[in-house]
Amino acid sequence: MRINNKKIDIPESNGTYTISNVEDFEFINPIEHIASIYINTCMSVEREVIDPKKYNVSQEIIEKILFKRAIKSWNDEYIRYLSIELPDKLFSIFESKKKRDQENALKGISLSTDEFIAFIIKAHEKYNYKYSQYATSHNHKGLTLSQLPKLVHIKDDGSIITIGKTNMTNGQLKQYVEHRKIIVAKFLDNDTQWHCFFLSSNSLFGKESYNNGIPHLHYISDKWNIERKEVIEQLTNKDYHLPSLPHIDYHSHRNPRELDK
Repeated sequence: MRINNKKIDIPESNGTYTISNVEDFEFINPIEHIASIYINTCMSVEREVIDPKKYNVSQEIIEKILFKRAIKSWNDEYIRYLSIELPDKLFSIFESKKKRDQENALKGISLSTDEFIAFIIKAHEKYNYKYSQYATSHNHKGLTLSQLPKLVHIKDDGSIITIGKTNMTNGQLKQYVEHRKIIVAKFLDNDTQWHCFFLSSNSLFGKESYNNGIPHLHYISDKWNIERKEVIEQLTNKDYHLPSLPHIDYHSHRNPRELDK
């Protein structure tokens, strides 16, 4: 598992944007994976604000201090994840023998980002499931990547932030962002049993017809009698074709639950 961090300087400012990309991975320990990302992020954030010259110490010593602090922070975060309560019927999908039982178990289930992470952690701790992730991105036809700036971001108010040269208009940049198709599929595997939770940019941003556009995850497992390999091939295509699947309401910082506000 490799994490690629790309830093982009903000013009006329001392700040930078850091874009992190996690490469696809297969059959790993999810706790070690989540810990690695958390620790890497903590160190990266603190590294940006610490000036070694100010403290008259070497960068090597700074790195040791940052790592120690990040480890302590992760241990606290790990305990927090373990304390998150999840419905028992969510875990019943691991013991279900039929597709219908899994569909029934997931009815009415909703997950926040933290709850989903806690579920992945507990799936490994309690049931020894390994963790895999496959992500793919497809741009609309006719787009040349060399036309794009280094960074383009649409703010909540609809305004556009760009860094780097581009001859594209704001309208074209907005079209690029809104029409880019992204799918992230997360698999939990234990021997021949597997469970896949996946979301697309359309499902995340409420562009599907499900439940008045509520962001959601999709679910499929080995009980659908479709090969795991075939599911991955479908989800890495621009237009996937899978049978009707359960939906799980998904709450992130974009659409927190009422009680979380």
